[in-house]
Amino acid sequence: MNEPHPPYLFWNPLRRAALGLLLGVLTWRILVVGLADYYADQRTPDAAVAALRWRPNHPAALYQRAETMIEKAPAVASSLLQASIWGDPTDGLAYFALADLWVAADRRPEALALAEIADLLGPMRIPALARSANFWFTQDRPDLGLQRWSALLRNRPASTAELFPRLLAFAEDPATRPLLQPFLDRPPDWWGRFFAHAARQEPRVETVIFLYQARNRGQDLPTADEQGVYLDRLWKEGRWREAYLAWLEGLDEPARRGLGHLYNGSFDLPITGIGFDWRIKPPPGVTVETVQTYGTHGRRALHVAFDGRPARFRHVLQPLFLDPGRYRLQGRVRPDGLSPGDGLRWMVGCDWPEPRPLAMTEPFIGRDDWQVFGLDFEVPATDCPLQVLRLEHGERVGSGPDGQGGVWFDDLAISRRG
Repeated sequence: MNEPHPPYLFWNPLRRAALGLLLGVLTWRILVVGLADYYADQRTPDAAVAALRWRPNHPAALYQRAETMIEKAPAVASSLLQASIWGDPTDGLAYFALADLWVAADRRPEALALAEIADLLGPMRIPALARSANFWFTQDRPDLGLQRWSALLRNRPASTAELFPRLLAFAEDPATRPLLQPFLDRPPDWWGRFFAHAARQEPRVETVIFLYQARNRGQDLPTADEQGVYLDRLWKEGRWREAYLAWLEGLDEPARRGLGHLYNGSFDLPITGIGFDWRIKPPPGVTVETVQTYGTHGRRALHVAFDGRPARFRHVLQPLFLDPGRYRLQGRVRPDGLSPGDGLRWMVGCDWPEPRPLAMTEPFIGRDDWQVFGLDFEVPATDCPLQVLRLEHGERVGSGPDGQGGVWFDDLAISRRG
């Protein structure tokens, strides 16, 4: 007597057939989706049509197809864009393309509402941010357009080449400057780069002055980079009074203790090389430093030393902003082996960067202990808006053929006379 077959033996062929059918459907689905994505990623009109043949509801392909229909068939484009949004509600590009169509069709309230929805979807892709900015500028909402530019600059630094000149146009026009106030009150992370661009590239220095002076820093001082590029621009323009005031405003409380007709004549404060501070750039073979030594009245003194290589030295200087009148430079010096023929001297002159001498000290030579020196000079009432104090020599410094030697300075000051 034959035993009946177990029931699962009858179901196995059916199960295998069902599984095969399911795998076939899944494989076909993967193939369809993959091919549709492949064509859509090519972003060409023909590829969009091919993608829609494989997947008629592909959101990106619907958007691309709509873009080609906007001019010749706006109603068709509108339907395609709505279908694209239905398929992918997070794609801001489709929203803004549809909003532009609705504006053209006198449906501005609906278009604005659609654009607001798109902006709420964020964070948006870079192309959507650019489209959003363009939309709001065309709808007389430059405040929102500027916000999108800010997001673009934050997320795509390469956009500076396009957007910085356009931002400068807002700063140039007094009527549009108030639109920049949110950035001036709370500068975004790209603002420093924008201000540096403005300071170097903007033709009108008044625009640069506005951007600097309108910044709401609260109790904070300007950053060194911000102040540096601003002073460089004022220097280039010969705007000495604005430069001096801007430099003063950037000094913290310890630095202000060094103020006078000559700044930091004790050499105790750090030397920044900015504005009306000391500027020190020694050539090869020369050491210039501010260090402790015996006989100083403070913590440091200026030391200049030569290692034997020939050097035409004039690399310690300070710009001065003095009113016309008579003055006296005074300080202490300690020569340390400079030859009699080529000593160092202080020169006071007019103009920048090559000053015309007003007065010079006698050269400091030989080797000696600390001694006081002085120099009287007069700033003329004309043709001398900026002055320079410079340490220099004529030809060569050194004690004999090896060209070695040095000098120390401390307690430099300029006082008004008469």
